[in-house]
Amino acid sequence: MKETPDIRPITTAMLVAPAACLMFGVFVLPFAYLLVLSFWSQTPGSLRMDTNLTLANYTRIVGDSYYLGGLWTTLWLSAVVTLICLILALPLARWIVLHAGRAKGLLIGLSILPLVCGALLPTLGLVNLLSPLGFINGGLKAMGLIQTSLPLLGNITGVTIGLVQAFLPLMLLPLITTIERIPADYEKAAMSLGARRTVVWRRVLLPLMMPGIVAGSLLVFCASLTAFVTPQILGQGKVVTFASLAYQQAALVLDWPFASALAMVMLLFLLLACVLGALVMRRLGRTV
Repeated sequence: MKETPDIRPITTAMLVAPAACLMFGVFVLPFAYLLVLSFWSQTPGSLRMDTNLTLANYTRIVGDSYYLGGLWTTLWLSAVVTLICLILALPLARWIVLHAGRAKGLLIGLSILPLVCGALLPTLGLVNLLSPLGFINGGLKAMGLIQTSLPLLGNITGVTIGLVQAFLPLMLLPLITTIERIPADYEKAAMSLGARRTVVWRRVLLPLMMPGIVAGSLLVFCASLTAFVTPQILGQGKVVTFASLAYQQAALVLDWPFASALAMVMLLFLLLACVLGALVMRRLGRTV
């Protein structure tokens, strides 16, 4: 067996230093500034900031039903998108692993296209598909199924379709990785002992798929929670999400301390989701 050559600590430090400096400069410092800024306040009628620390921005969020409504809409929209992605990705991932054969790599590559294309191009494509004169409404009218166009833009329906299209790969890839590790003999052994297919899924397959389900759900929920481009374009300003509220305060109202407080609240829910996911994974590690 070939031995790994010893690497001196100074060499390790030199290799790690560029990435560490980059992370500190582009992530740690801006995050620290954002945190401090959220406790400052904007002088009324001016762009000057009062640097005295205060909780006024956070009490404003908690005490205003408009911002709480945006937060609630963002949370349940993220949960619905996560559930739809799971329902769609689970059978698709299993089919790709078991039946795609040589086309497996091609299908996986096609499935991650929405991720590598960025959010803007696929969303603009969806605008053409979902608009009153788009492909979907035009096709339904041509088949005589509807007389007037369905409202698919400027509402929750359009935003949900866009988010599912954008983040389905984040659910699909962890599920494919997990299903690939499940020995095919487990399912055959369970069915040879008389278990029905539903029982096999409930007692054998789903528990073994849970790491992929948890990882995919966490990725999709966090991505949906912080999504801005897709809700902004497909919602056409009529669907208020927390990311759009933060953008309005930072870019339009120019109240940067309050926008920072909105961002910190969003980061807090991201942290809570990650902690919950870690707890579930730890519990699964003890039981599976």
